[in-house]
Amino acid sequence: MSGTGRTHWTFVGAGNMAASLVGGLLGAGSAAADVSLVDPDESTRRNTAERFGVRSFAALADVPAPDDDVRHGLVVAVKPDTVERACRAIAARSAEGAAAVAPPLVVSVAAGVRLDALARWLPAGTPICRCMPNTPALLGLGATGLFASADCGEADVRRTEALLGTAGLVLRVPEETQLDAVTATSGSGPAYVFRLVEHMAAAGTALGLDADVARELAIETAFGAASMLRAREARPAELRRRVTSKGGTTAAAIAAFDAAGFDTLVLAAMRAARDRAVELGDEFAGGADSDTD
Repeated sequence: MSGTGRTHWTFVGAGNMAASLVGGLLGAGSAAADVSLVDPDESTRRNTAERFGVRSFAALADVPAPDDDVRHGLVVAVKPDTVERACRAIAARSAEGAAAVAPPLVVSVAAGVRLDALARWLPAGTPICRCMPNTPALLGLGATGLFASADCGEADVRRTEALLGTAGLVLRVPEETQLDAVTATSGSGPAYVFRLVEHMAAAGTALGLDADVARELAIETAFGAASMLRAREARPAELRRRVTSKGGTTAAAIAAFDAAGFDTLVLAAMRAARDRAVELGDEFAGGADSDTD
């Protein structure tokens, strides 16, 4: 995390996404003493803490305050319907601290909860980074979109990028509304790939392959193709052209995809995902404040 100074990260929520980031932090050289976990579920809290050798607590109020020269970052890694409670706990903790202490950096990886809602639940002036990761982050192969609030300085944005970068690619977007498109592209995207592989395996079986053989061939083909894409030696369209000989078997398959309106179907699916992300954001943005302490 060069250039950002020492940071103590407290994860509010100790589930899979938190675990992936904690593992990434420690693998990148952060000290276990600079990481804390908060989760009311004793089993989840204990399992993640023991796995990585970090401290864990049942409540945010129990986490010791970092030293004055250490930046405190709090990662909200809970389900969307629990975000308000987590933010209000952060606000209560901040209210107990000295007035001279800068507000902590808050990083939200909760889907659908917009900055306006987060800001409503947190103390005024809190720097917030709202992020949309995806499940391959669990393997260090994630793709995350990030948008920072106006109160978030460049140093805190870089802290957040360094944190999320331990779990894969991180890209900033210039407008928060674009996170809904990020959700449709990379957030939900792994399921599209899984669905394609599922159907490739089923089709291979229908064409006469043993089910296990078809499934293994489909999985390894997806992995191999993704690896070629990730090398970024050529754009996807060029890689497709290279394996599509005129009049050959691949050309016949691509022609069938095109005839069925494959591009239109993909756009419709991603638009549906984007629209649902907007709807979820509207639900939180329009909700009245409630006492959840």
